[in-house]
Amino acid sequence: MASNRPALPTRRLGKTDLEVTVVGFGGIPIQIVAEDVAVAAVRKAYDLGINFFDTARGYTNSEERIGKALEGRKYFVATKSGNREAEGVYRDVERSLANLRRSQVDLYQLHGVNNDDELDGVLAPGGALEGLRRARDEGKIAHIGITGHRRETLVNAVERCEDFASVQVPFNLVEDEILDNLVPLCAERDVGIIAMKPIGGGNFTNAPLAVKWCIAQPITVAIPGMATPQEVEEDLAVVKQPTLTAEEQVAIDRMRSELNQRTCRRCRYCEPCPQGVQIGMLLHGRSIVHRMGAARWKEWGAIEIIASADLCTECGECVEKCPYELPIPELIREATDHYRTIPELTED
Repeated sequence: MASNRPALPTRRLGKTDLEVTVVGFGGIPIQIVAEDVAVAAVRKAYDLGINFFDTARGYTNSEERIGKALEGRKYFVATKSGNREAEGVYRDVERSLANLRRSQVDLYQLHGVNNDDELDGVLAPGGALEGLRRARDEGKIAHIGITGHRRETLVNAVERCEDFASVQVPFNLVEDEILDNLVPLCAERDVGIIAMKPIGGGNFTNAPLAVKWCIAQPITVAIPGMATPQEVEEDLAVVKQPTLTAEEQVAIDRMRSELNQRTCRRCRYCEPCPQGVQIGMLLHGRSIVHRMGAARWKEWGAIEIIASADLCTECGECVEKCPYELPIPELIREATDHYRTIPELTED
């Protein structure tokens, strides 16, 4: 077990007593590397001072690999479940405890609550929140959080429910809209903010600089996905000098300018397509492949999703509905051309 670990800056996670490092470990990418590499990445993060590790029931073997790598060590762990029923999420808590080799999970989150109908369901009697409250009352989990991709739904969640100690939401130098409403609301309600996708789901070219920008903002912790010890070292190097220099700000402005009109925010306002094109999944697929692997996306219907691009007539309806004025038909063509270079996605 490592000793003399460096002391990284920490921030309190909302209304909890958890002092978490400003950069945490995002546990998605360790699914798609060899187990020895995954375990080495997790241990490298721990040895370099990270004390907050995020994973999920839906991340295949990620919980197990973190549990194996960190058994017996002192750290904070967050996991999550997409189960929407009380009994189902309670069973998932017990599976997570076994996988992580823990007696308690520090933060258990409702995973991917992306619209108000889903929020109504998890908050209703018999919904997932009820199961997490039971687990908390029994000491199986310490705190409850919620994750999602729509800031409006997360604002609604924080306003309606005092149980949530944290929200996990996409936040990066392109997707920064939460600064307008969710960030001040969470500050007022003492709710922590976990910034997922600080490097755009792996799509930004200068990952360390994107992480540095993110932790300079009024969030609690950024959790870039890390698959190898080298990636851990690169992302943590920015913590040593967290203040952005004038040169770095110029580089950030340039990166933002390049990405602003090329980055899908996953809001899905462009859908449904009248021709049946699966726009959101087509534009989000690159991130899925990068973080979870082509084989996993294929399990989720990638072949059919990619084929739906051929239905596009470039009618322009999606462009009119997009609040970010993205050139969606052009982005669909680019994404489809990319997918057709990946053997796993061309072999049916």
